[in-house]
Amino acid sequence: MRARLNALERLGLAAVTLLLCLQLYLGILLGRAQLDLPALARALRQAGLSVLPALTLVAAAAGVILGHQAARLLAEIDLPSLILVPVIYAVVMELIPLLVGVLVAGRAGVALAARQATLVSSGKVDGLLVSGINPIQFTTGPVLPAMLAMSFALCVWGNLVALSAALLWLWVVADVPLYLFNDALRQALAPSDLLEALGKPLLFALVIALIATTNGIAAGRDVAGVSQAATDTMIGAVTAILLIDLAFVLMR
Repeated sequence: MRARLNALERLGLAAVTLLLCLQLYLGILLGRAQLDLPALARALRQAGLSVLPALTLVAAAAGVILGHQAARLLAEIDLPSLILVPVIYAVVMELIPLLVGVLVAGRAGVALAARQATLVSSGKVDGLLVSGINPIQFTTGPVLPAMLAMSFALCVWGNLVALSAALLWLWVVADVPLYLFNDALRQALAPSDLLEALGKPLLFALVIALIATTNGIAAGRDVAGVSQAATDTMIGAVTAILLIDLAFVLMR
């Protein structure tokens, strides 16, 4: 019963977090509030720039691996469209969005949870409240737009790197003409598919931010709660990402 109540409390806290962030952004648009630009810059580095090298390396490696496997299949089955279409679809629709979500969760999500938990455990939340500053808007407000923007940018970049690596490998090793890859790209992805592929990382980023904030606030006054919040955020974010992706798959 306590576990169910705890889950309901966390869902309610996530909803409050989203509402408070939307309220902050509306206030910024109306000129009634200001966004912490230094915090936004730090969040952009955490959510994107620090993840970029790892994403580039992994996306390039994945592209080469898929290109190598496709080249082996093309050596046995001389039907390029039959091989290339599912490879391109898998990269754009599943591999890169999931990779971006996991990397953003591991870097920006964990950092947000740790910062929120540190504020709670150190008692600084009380100081923010006394100063009239909402602690959720103070921490999550600048981080959420940074996570959304960088998740979108990383998804685009990751797809470009992975597809370019696969194309280069197939062109050099398997002698696949460039026009065949271009044709397969058009067959594999409809406009609605592209919208989904670019939209999923945005949804992942939103869910990661809500999970991180919830776990950070629920950490309590114990200092050990900081590491626990970080661990719970990583586990919860990855689980949520996979379940959301599964829901997209089942709805197609």
